[in-house]
Amino acid sequence: MYLTHPLIKENTVSLRRYQESIVSRAIDANTLVVLPTGLGKTIIAAMVAAHRLHKFPESKVLFLAPTRPLAVQHNRTFQKILNLEGMVTLTGMDAIPKRKNLWDENRLIFATPQTIENDIIRGLDLRDLSLIIFDECHRSVGNYSYVFIAEEYMKKARNPLILGLTASPSSDRETVKEICKNLFIERVEAKTEHDIDVKPYIQETRMQWIKVELPDEFKKVKRIIEDILRQYARELKDYGYLESANLSKITKRTLLKIQSDIRKEITSGMDSFIPASLVAGTIKINHALELLETQGISSLDNYLERLKKQRSKAIKRLFLDERMISLTKMVHDLNVMKVDHPKLDELVRIVKKHENEKIIIFTQYRDSVDRIIEKLNENDILAHEFIGQAMKDGRRGMTQKEQIKVLDNFDKGMYTALVATSVAEEGLDIPKVDLVIFYEPIPSEIRSIQRRGRTGRTITGNVIVLMAKQTRDEAYYWASVHRERKMEDIVRRMRSRFEGDIGQKSLISYGVTEAEEGEEKRIKIYVDVRERKTEILEILREKVDIDIKQLDVGDFILSDRICVERKTVGDFLSSIIDKRLFSQAGELARNFEIPILIIEGKEDLYSLSGIHPNAIRGAIASLAIDFGISIIPTKDEEDTANLLYIIAKREQEGEGREIPLRGERKPLLLEEKQRYVVESLPHVSAILAKRLLERFGSVYNVMNASKKELMNIEGIGEGKAEEIRRVIKSRYK
Repeated sequence: MYLTHPLIKENTVSLRRYQESIVSRAIDANTLVVLPTGLGKTIIAAMVAAHRLHKFPESKVLFLAPTRPLAVQHNRTFQKILNLEGMVTLTGMDAIPKRKNLWDENRLIFATPQTIENDIIRGLDLRDLSLIIFDECHRSVGNYSYVFIAEEYMKKARNPLILGLTASPSSDRETVKEICKNLFIERVEAKTEHDIDVKPYIQETRMQWIKVELPDEFKKVKRIIEDILRQYARELKDYGYLESANLSKITKRTLLKIQSDIRKEITSGMDSFIPASLVAGTIKINHALELLETQGISSLDNYLERLKKQRSKAIKRLFLDERMISLTKMVHDLNVMKVDHPKLDELVRIVKKHENEKIIIFTQYRDSVDRIIEKLNENDILAHEFIGQAMKDGRRGMTQKEQIKVLDNFDKGMYTALVATSVAEEGLDIPKVDLVIFYEPIPSEIRSIQRRGRTGRTITGNVIVLMAKQTRDEAYYWASVHRERKMEDIVRRMRSRFEGDIGQKSLISYGVTEAEEGEEKRIKIYVDVRERKTEILEILREKVDIDIKQLDVGDFILSDRICVERKTVGDFLSSIIDKRLFSQAGELARNFEIPILIIEGKEDLYSLSGIHPNAIRGAIASLAIDFGISIIPTKDEEDTANLLYIIAKREQEGEGREIPLRGERKPLLLEEKQRYVVESLPHVSAILAKRLLERFGSVYNVMNASKKELMNIEGIGEGKAEEIRRVIKSRYK
């Protein structure tokens, strides 16, 4: 059913239920809207804008977007929806007098934040703005223009209202708090793709990870870079800035933090100039390693050539090293011979397979953009760059006009592939993108979500991530996965932290939902057969629908994301001794988003067995830190039953979660099956199994390895090797 409103064109807008709910709450309180990409944040913004312009006929509305193409795009969307004259896009490209006239003449202004910040400083009057919309509002931190604009607006506007829009706030709780504080947020409307009212509109996005092996030439270059980096790391360790020179623990973030600390030392009068030069060189060589592993020889060669032209002490020291001189020559020779990253050949193969589809290829570096386009064009694939405006290393970027033209041409099918840097990640509505390719994984959960969001908007989308084996590609991928999970948890919790129509929930009200005031909704819980004779089952039967079955994982399934393992104090201690605990914890964490362990009983954990208290504490710490399992104590079976009921009720009614139809394990991935087989060998832990498989390449090769070969693996001595071989070779009786 189409919406009827004086400022909305007839037969244009039909709101989905969740959009209607969000709009109704956002029209009278500063609201942060967190909604997955492609679910209509712009429509929500248009509805709130229409309401405010109708309520305050003499007022204006300002829509802020980080880039001009994005501002232009939102203007076009509003033009299609709103029955309103006087919409304009303002950017820094417009002369100051012209911007002032356009501001005065129009009611709905789309603009970039830097432009508006500069105009406010020059005296722009915000009194008559009845709404500011901050698109991609996760940027509202630090010194970004959004922060200044929001503060000035709330001080000066007669009828202020703020609407913040984002698909991905942050995986850091403090950052989310800062965003809400800086935008004066009073209400949060947060949805995830798992919410029951959103699920019907989520298009499937198929993810595929393709791993490539670095060639021997790369490995030789890598060893030289790592050798230099290791030396620099040891020196930083000697100065006390690093705890370990282990390269696996040295990240860009760590080095930038050290650099920031050293600068503070210098500012305070300390003589830290030598460490400052040292960390600068470490950052440079660490970046070289990243380029080699994730981008290739061409990008590394360009980087080293630029590096040689710099005149800092750190660079001079680097190039006094014979290894660095040898490295530079080796890389240049390989580039001349067109030896490059195996990702390029894999990329060509993928794009050819999808040549009749629209494809966006994301990469972090402009050098890689050039090389990718060159490679695709060599193979008769039409590709075009899409990069930012900034000039880098003497090369100009694309003007905003050029960016808009490229997007239009891509939409018309003039190119098969768009090769883009981060400028294409945020917000841009590029319809019917069939395939998104990550040339490299990125550790940022926000950017990863935004990249994926370019596809799967109206039809099923496909995402392919290229990864180089045993490089930081893999580390960045897992960093992004963990941060996304953390962010989803933050988004869920945000909903209960701000006042809604009925006020902020108290701790007492968490277990109470609207269903108790009206029609009763029956909760459903899956219970493992082992719990059928407990008092827990009898208590739960009175309150919920029980389905008893043999569960592969856990004892109670309370929703599609919550599974509970119940242990008495005695059973918990026994499971530490017989090593059941961590295998059960692994299954729980792998199969459910929110795993919970209930430890039931009034007894003292530390007095019932001969286990050292520190061993018990270590087990509890591991469950929480390594597996992300919440540990909840209960007094007895009655207490456990009541807790299970409250959690299930909150999930299924308060959060609208569904109970899964089956309580079975997720199917094991091939590598998990392989590790499972190898872990069954005597004295082989999960870590040893991984080492064995990485060394020998397959289960077959592990089983055929000699005693001597097994003893070459770290952690396997003669005794273990003999026992493993005995189990493999002995005849079954």
